[in-house]
Amino acid sequence: MALVGCSSMPGAIEGNDLSHLSLRDKRMADSKVKVLPSQPATSNSLGVVTSKRCQSSMFSEAPEEKTLLVDMKAEAYRLGANAISDVKIEQQGAMGDGCWNVFTATANMLVVE
Repeated sequence: MALVGCSSMPGAIEGNDLSHLSLRDKRMADSKVKVLPSQPATSNSLGVVTSKRCQSSMFSEAPEEKTLLVDMKAEAYRLGANAISDVKIEQQGAMGDGCWNVFTATANMLVVE
């Protein structure tokens, strides 16, 4: 028995709907938004950005960290941030949600001067 879910972006189950962004927009965000280990004192926080991606079965590939980072960077860029910090990625079993595992990424969105 297979469980299947629908999304506008393959593998994305919650968080940012990036279907409206072109490949050019995603590449721009990836190059413009920096990933920092922690929030600098001279920055302003715009809140938290989240992305969740599904590994559909134990035989499918898990989403890469880079994919989750691009998701978050694109949304942060859209909201006016030029950096994200304190990135956390968690893996959780989610068979009841139609996924083998769910990977959840969170980060702080920042404007760094």
